[in-house]
Amino acid sequence: MVHTACVLSALCFIVSGILGIILIVKDTTRITFDSNEWRTMSSQYLIQEWVYRNSVQTLSQVANIINAFAWLFFVIPVLQLTWSLSRGGQRKIGVHAAIIVFAVSACFTEVISRLLLTGATGAAHRIAQKFELNNWLSDDMGQKDYIGWKALEVSYIMITSLVTWIDAFEWISLFFILILIYFSVGTQMKENRVLPMWWARLGLFIAFMTFVDFSADILRLEDWPTFSQFAIFVAIFNQLLLFPTWILILSSYMNRLAPIYIEENDTLNAAEQVPMVPQRRRVDNDFDDI
Repeated sequence: MVHTACVLSALCFIVSGILGIILIVKDTTRITFDSNEWRTMSSQYLIQEWVYRNSVQTLSQVANIINAFAWLFFVIPVLQLTWSLSRGGQRKIGVHAAIIVFAVSACFTEVISRLLLTGATGAAHRIAQKFELNNWLSDDMGQKDYIGWKALEVSYIMITSLVTWIDAFEWISLFFILILIYFSVGTQMKENRVLPMWWARLGLFIAFMTFVDFSADILRLEDWPTFSQFAIFVAIFNQLLLFPTWILILSSYMNRLAPIYIEENDTLNAAEQVPMVPQRRRVDNDFDDI
């Protein structure tokens, strides 16, 4: 039986990845893009840019919202997995606490940033469509200074650059999550291990690919066309194939990782309950399979 949150997370990552790749392809292959014109803030070029951005606005907003839901669904099985691997908080507490911190932090920042980005870009598009941006300094409507378009472009660059770094943090958090999960699974005693080591090693390889994706996000700021094409390749290989596969495989093991709940135990009288006796913690030091 599959885990619902895992399936929904994998599906959302796939859909958001496809939409993101479409946006990158559209952005890098259009013949109207000119980085020199953009950096010099050419007025006519900025107007042309906003015409293009309005044409892909809906696609971009849908991709942002679906990506936020992907992280919301993903954090649920990660928390359950961490609780199981830690034996209810009794095994390698520091490692599993770090997994929770990275997962919750990435989820929180991703969701909040996507909602803020959707609202900010939506407002920017309304300003570009309905506000007067051609003439700000003169009362003569026939004379145009286009300062409004330049001010809007500067604000837009600042907003989108903020999300670029949040995306980078998202991938570096996933990098540490997968490495720590691999370490936790690999150091379990063989007779207590539920998750297979080949699944953990797949996660380790995905962690390496997420670091490559993180690097591509940063390097795109220096050379957008070149590293955008590289980011497309990494996104197809990692976000559309490997990572959803890793999540779906995890979903098939979630029922075996969940603690066994017996409802009749809730009806026990206080007199019948056995006091809890502290037990010695067993330290797992089996590194043979890592």
